This record gives sequence, C-alpha cells and structure tokens, in this order.
Amino acid sequence: MVEVFLLTTDPTSEKVGKIKAWLSALQDSYPHQLQLIDLRQQAFFRKRSEDTFIVRIDEKQVTNPEDFENIRLALSEAHMNANSPDYRPTAAKDRLNGRERFSLWFSRHYLALINTILALYVFLPLLAPVMMKMGQVEPANTIYKLYRPLCHQLAYRSFFLFGEQASYPLNVPTGSDRLSYQQASGNPSQDLQAASAFIGNERAGYKIALCQRDIAIYISLLLFGIIFGLTRRKIKPLPWWLWLLLAIAPIGLDGVWQLVSQLQLSFLSWLPMHESTPFLRVATGAAFGWFTAWFGIPTIEESVREERLRLEAKTAIERQTR
Repeated sequence: MVEVFLLTTDPTSEKVGKIKAWLSALQDSYPHQLQLIDLRQQAFFRKRSEDTFIVRIDEKQVTNPEDFENIRLALSEAHMNANSPDYRPTAAKDRLNGRERFSLWFSRHYLALINTILALYVFLPLLAPVMMKMGQVEPANTIYKLYRPLCHQLAYRSFFLFGEQASYPLNVPTGSDRLSYQQASGNPSQDLQAASAFIGNERAGYKIALCQRDIAIYISLLLFGIIFGLTRRKIKPLPWWLWLLLAIAPIGLDGVWQLVSQLQLSFLSWLPMHESTPFLRVATGAAFGWFTAWFGIPTIEESVREERLRLEAKTAIERQTR
C-alpha cells in the first residue's frame, strides 16, 4: 500500500482540507493510506516563523503540492514503483538510516561545533602567557610549540600580557619612553628565529601564542559565529565580491606589502619599506575574520537548510508512526 504523509504546522488549515479532498478523489484510481503528521510536535518547526506544509508520497516530497496534477503524477509514480521487485517496505523507508542521522546531527549542531573549535583555538594562545605568569612553564611551552607551525609568533608582531607594554615593535619614535623589541628582548631585529622563540620575561610580560593579526582573525570569526546563533541564523551570506573587497583586499594590501617590501628585491627597489602596526594588523585581521565568517557561515546554513528540513520532517514521521 502506498503511503501518503501530509506534514503541516497547521492541521486545520484550508490548504490541508483541499489536499485531503484531492487525495480522496484519487483513492479509487490510486489506492493509498493517508497519515496526517503534526509538525508542531517537533521543536525545529515550532521555532520557524513561517508555516510548513509538506506532502510526501512514498519516499518523495511533492514539488508544489497545491497543484492537483503534481499530486496525481506523484501517486501514479508511487504505484508503478510499488510493483517493482526492489520495492522496500514502508517501515524501512520511514526510518532514518545512519548517514541521514549523521547529516541531521551535523545540520543541527554545525554552528556549535564551529564556535567550540574557534573558542578553544583562541583560548589556548591566551592561556599560554597566563600559565607563564603562574610559573607553569612546561604546559605553556607546550602551547607555544603546538601553535608554532600555525603562526610565525614573531614577538614584535605579537601582543604581550602582564608586562610594561601590550606590544614591542621593531621601531619606536625617537624620544619615546616605549620599549622596542630589541630593548625588551636583547635580540637583534634581523634574527627571525630568535624573534619567534622569544616568549617574554617578567619585565616585558609574556607573549600570546598567536600573532596580532591571527588573534584578531579568530576572535572576529568566533564573534560572528556567536552573533549568528543569537540572531537565529537569519543573516544572509555576504556577496562574494564584497568579501573580496572587505576581507581580502585590506589584509592583502597590508600583509603582502609588508612581506614584499622586506624581501629587498632589486626590481622592487621603488617600493617603500613597510612594517605594519598593531592597529593595522588588528584592523585588517578583524575585517578578514568578520567578513569571511559573514560569507562562509550563512552559506553553510543555506546549504544544510533544505536537507535539515527534509530530515526533520522524516524524523516527525518516524516518531509519530511508531
């Protein structure tokens, strides 16, 4: 027997009555069993602002079910399939398989998963200088080593906690009472390995295990993820061209100019030397993280939304027809 499921958040609506009348008229030509599924029993559908109305015949959801001909064609196809040798019993079709259960879990929890990973990724670099201050040197060093393949950790491009200054740039204005990286560390500015290895000391404080730009990127990614969740995932994706303009262009200009100008290539001798500032690194990093998250996270939401709707509806059928 072909089964027809009428899934709705408003079982008493005129639309439901119309579909029931059509199905009744088709009963003699295409015998079927109709089941009304109240989607209000599912938290997912209760939270949706719009009404949900789905007609599912056999394993397929009917496109535009308010068209009588679509209902008739779907019933006809279902009856043809019911006579095929590989036709599955109704009970098997109405239960989620392992892949579908994982897809449903991911569609429900992907944002929490992303935010948790980002929170941990940001928390550990901030924890490293705290542990150094508390005398927990070995655990702190483990964090620095863990993040070293992921970030250059150059001390003069990183923030410090518990010291005289929040940062120690390569150069400070003449007459300034601020300490430069060379003064704080005792290392020459040309030694990149020493600048990466310098964690800090009691006077200078201790380095965060991610550079200024990276910490700004990941904090802004996390901040957008939290805000996206609080707004019930209603923010639309940023257009790709705006992402290029607002995220890629600023960080590319600042970062690439800094990198290329310091390579001292002869054919680029006309390019002024550029060492970015903490403000520019944070601003461009935060812009990159925020607008990348704005482009990426709502795009993920749109890609999983239809599949989640289908699987939540199938879950409702599974629970209400046991």
